Amino acid sequence: MEQQQQKSAAHVSKLFVCTTVDCKDDIEEKFERAFINLQLQIGGLDEKEMHDTLSQIVCKDKQHEEISIGFLYIMLTDPATAPKTYRDVTLVARDGMNGIVANLTVLVAEKYAKLTDIARRQLIWVLREFVKHQVLSVENVIWNCLRQAGGGDASHKNLFLIESLLDIFIEYRTWLEGNPFLVQSTVYSYVRIIEDHANPALMPLRQKEVKFTISLIRERFHDVIPLGRDFVRLLQNVARIPEFEQLWRDILYNPKSLHPTFTGIWQLLQIRTSRRFLQCRLLPEMERKISFLASSVKFGNQKRYQDWFQDKYFATLESHSLRSDLIRFIINVIHPTNDMLCSDIIPRWAIIGWLISSCTNPIASANAKLSLFYDWLFFDPIKDNIMNIEPGILVMYHSIRNHPFVSSTLLDFLCRITKNFCVSHEDKIRLGVNNSLKLILEKQVIPNIQPLFESPKLDRELRSLIRENFKEFVSPATSIGQPIYPLVYPSPVQFLKKDCDQRTFHGVPENVDLMGTGPNSNNETTLSLVDECNKIAPTPTDLEIESVFSDEMSENLKKINKIDENTDDDDDLPLSKVRLKEKPKVELHESIAESFEAFITKRNSYTWEAFLKDFRPLPASAFEESQLNYVISNTVAILRETLPQQNIFSESKTEEKYLAKSISYPLYGLFRFLYENDEKSKKPFQMLLSEICERIPEIGYLLLYFMKTYCKLQTRKNSQQAYQFKISIYRQICDAVDDKIGNCLVRDLDLLERENTNIFLWLLPDVYREFKSIATNNTDLLRITLRCIDAKNVRDIIYSVAQGKLTIFKQDGLIDCIRESLEFETYEQFCLWQIVQAHDVPLKSIQDLLPELEAGSHPEALSHFLLLLKHEEPTNEIIRLMLSREAKSRGDPFVTSSLRFWCQRYEEKLSEIIASLLTSKYPGSSPNKRKRPSKGNPIASTTPSADQILNHLEHYRRSCRHGTGTGLYVHDMMQRALQTAYSHSNESTKKQFSDLFALAAEDDTTAVGRRGGSGRGRKQPVSKKETLIHNSSNKKNSEISKTIFSSDENSSEIGQKLRHKRLKKGKRLIMILTDILSFINGYLLVRRKTFEIESLGFLIRNLISLIQVLT
Repeated sequence: MEQQQQKSAAHVSKLFVCTTVDCKDDIEEKFERAFINLQLQIGGLDEKEMHDTLSQIVCKDKQHEEISIGFLYIMLTDPATAPKTYRDVTLVARDGMNGIVANLTVLVAEKYAKLTDIARRQLIWVLREFVKHQVLSVENVIWNCLRQAGGGDASHKNLFLIESLLDIFIEYRTWLEGNPFLVQSTVYSYVRIIEDHANPALMPLRQKEVKFTISLIRERFHDVIPLGRDFVRLLQNVARIPEFEQLWRDILYNPKSLHPTFTGIWQLLQIRTSRRFLQCRLLPEMERKISFLASSVKFGNQKRYQDWFQDKYFATLESHSLRSDLIRFIINVIHPTNDMLCSDIIPRWAIIGWLISSCTNPIASANAKLSLFYDWLFFDPIKDNIMNIEPGILVMYHSIRNHPFVSSTLLDFLCRITKNFCVSHEDKIRLGVNNSLKLILEKQVIPNIQPLFESPKLDRELRSLIRENFKEFVSPATSIGQPIYPLVYPSPVQFLKKDCDQRTFHGVPENVDLMGTGPNSNNETTLSLVDECNKIAPTPTDLEIESVFSDEMSENLKKINKIDENTDDDDDLPLSKVRLKEKPKVELHESIAESFEAFITKRNSYTWEAFLKDFRPLPASAFEESQLNYVISNTVAILRETLPQQNIFSESKTEEKYLAKSISYPLYGLFRFLYENDEKSKKPFQMLLSEICERIPEIGYLLLYFMKTYCKLQTRKNSQQAYQFKISIYRQICDAVDDKIGNCLVRDLDLLERENTNIFLWLLPDVYREFKSIATNNTDLLRITLRCIDAKNVRDIIYSVAQGKLTIFKQDGLIDCIRESLEFETYEQFCLWQIVQAHDVPLKSIQDLLPELEAGSHPEALSHFLLLLKHEEPTNEIIRLMLSREAKSRGDPFVTSSLRFWCQRYEEKLSEIIASLLTSKYPGSSPNKRKRPSKGNPIASTTPSADQILNHLEHYRRSCRHGTGTGLYVHDMMQRALQTAYSHSNESTKKQFSDLFALAAEDDTTAVGRRGGSGRGRKQPVSKKETLIHNSSNKKNSEISKTIFSSDENSSEIGQKLRHKRLKKGKRLIMILTDILSFINGYLLVRRKTFEIESLGFLIRNLISLIQVLT
């Protein structure tokens, strides 16, 4: 009964505002159910019993989530118990409150508008606690709260959220600055929100926002830079606020004061703003509505949805600023699929046209138009998306017939903003707009631009303004002055978004996604926004506004592509054919006039080569400056325009038809002409060639591609004649750009590799063959090659090297090439060593690099050097270089590994080489002391010191386990070398290498490993006097002997005689034992075969040393 009452009471929610007609969705049901279940579990329990009960329940994942949601419900609805509940949930939560944060994120994103006032206030309290205790992923909740702080809304509830979030950011500034994406979202949101708080009643809040935002921008400007061009657009709207005005001055005239890497306004304008920031300025509910309108409403049925949207979101004066946010979102985030583009769904341009035409605020209208054309101003066809410029042209194109006032205002705005938006960068902005129009025509977004630019419905002043700004897109009949021959676009193709971003608005994630872009830079500039509201056509009436983009437009669209009967016949012609009706008005030299006219009319290789034959012999005196400039500018433009934008190379490297087609463009006609005509050129031809090289930076690698393809085709046609590269042609190109052939080759191949890696690798053998002196051992060219190859490419290169078709390295200078390659990436270095190995490079040509390699910095090179050394015998030179390497505190594993490997095969030889090198460090004992290298000898700089040799020997000794590998030390020369080192070393050196010196016998009578008879049998009897001075070369033995045989003045004469007799017998016994052990050790050195015998020899040698110490 009690459960039924609680369930019935739950219908009156404390968390959500519900009406009688509202149905609870899954989220609301989930929160209500979790709260009821939690009450059932803990109802009537004291605190200890509650904790014990909940600790058992939360062990189950499902129960854990329900308990967490229940506690969240209590914190959001009961301010009095919220602190205690927060303490309880921290004790119960097993996941660091990830479950609570995740559910709170969903709640804010989906249901914030339905939360009660108490729940909204408690939400801020919960967020403050989360931030205070640095709960993980709380930034996701904060970001969704920022989205709910809408623009264009000055209501009390919205202002409360804006100010509350601002207080959290100010109080926990350090936490905020630790989240770069949140810093960016906060700056972008508050700069946008400040624009709406111009009401005098909101001045205290506005000043608080300005102070915080300016401080955050200045202190974290490196985080702000990725906001890009839309951040600049928002800054324009608040530029009159004094603090932002000063920020503008710094951006324009003192950019380095903001950040050392910031170079000015153009750097920001070149960065495309991430979709996430554009998305964060729309309420989630508003985003869902506009997405539904663009994806599910048929064109012609949209008016009632637009009316509802207008009443819901555009009812206040402040709400006009929302139109710019919506337009930027539609253009950059909503990208329809091909199926949607071909369907009867309302297109984006119609929605944008409605937003612009229904705006009655002049400032908001100007900002909306700027939002529409903003991407045009900085458009780069290589990296920007045509979907960002498509709505702008379609709005104007579809409105010109039935609603010319819309097209007129937009065209007037586009002309003026191009010139005045950024005065000091006008040329770059004009280039961006022209690039937009060119790509629009190339992709056939609209069939022809003349019906728009030359419509009789435009007033005369506007048509004149269009001719002034877009003269190359206007037909010559209406242009003023000398004609410039336009672009020739590829054959028409259906405009499908196959090469555009396929991401639709359905795919925008809700989670925070850190975005990054690569800024560029330029100089300071002055920014000005055109207020063109007083220069447009008369303001439309309400009736006209209501009819714009309404149901009748669906009928008008059926007629939009048909040409009116009153329209001039030229509208049916492509733009290029219309322009070619006009003949050149500049009179040229009679010898080239006809061929030049044929070339600019037909634009093919045949007419181009015919013109070159006539043009090349003409001297400078045959032209006036204007004539020559006219010829050069038009020919260069045609060569540039007739090159295909894509697939410039052959689809196949073997089929003749594809190869021939790929070099059939006019530019290749220039290469063919140069290939077949070697005579010297006159100055006009050289000027033409220089201009072509400057305007077409790809000309270098296109020439290389042409020579490869042309020679291949000609050789197939005439196998009796050999066609080869002509370096002289490439040298002409280098002379035209006034640069060295080596620099040009590297630059051209770098461009080619970025354009098409397969063609680059296809040309590589020819480049190394024809430019052998330049390409061989060229580190820059090598780096370009290594950065683009994979395992298959490495295999092919090795095949070519093995067959003798490709030679990348030569011995002379190879070491410098490898030295520079040490900075390459690991994969690149491994590929490099594979290719070096394929060239059979002898070790002696690169071994001088050994002392320079460091274990920590050059692991790739050391690994391959070790593999090379395994195939070599130790030599004096290699050992000298290896021992010259610096030995660290833990030794050099490279040297140790090499010595241990060589000891298995060349132990005696290795021992002699090292011993000789060590002995030479002590001039008093070296037989070659008069053959020392002079100071100027380069060998002296890589000769190891005695300490280096001893260090490497000591670390090698330490690497020997259980006596293995110690045979290196028992050979005669090594024994003598260690004894010499010991006798010439100071006390600190003796102490440092005491274990190493202990491996050597201490005098000639006990020398180990001697192959003669000196170490065998007993010596002749010696006199008492000789016995007393026996081993006099060893200081320690001498002192012991003197101590033993010294007499004590107080001892008796009998005692002295007894002691003398006993010591004499002991001394003889020790000498006999020492000789026997020496003989055994020598025998073992000759006969040792196994590990056990070697170990026995090691023990005997140590026993000899012990006996010597005892004597």
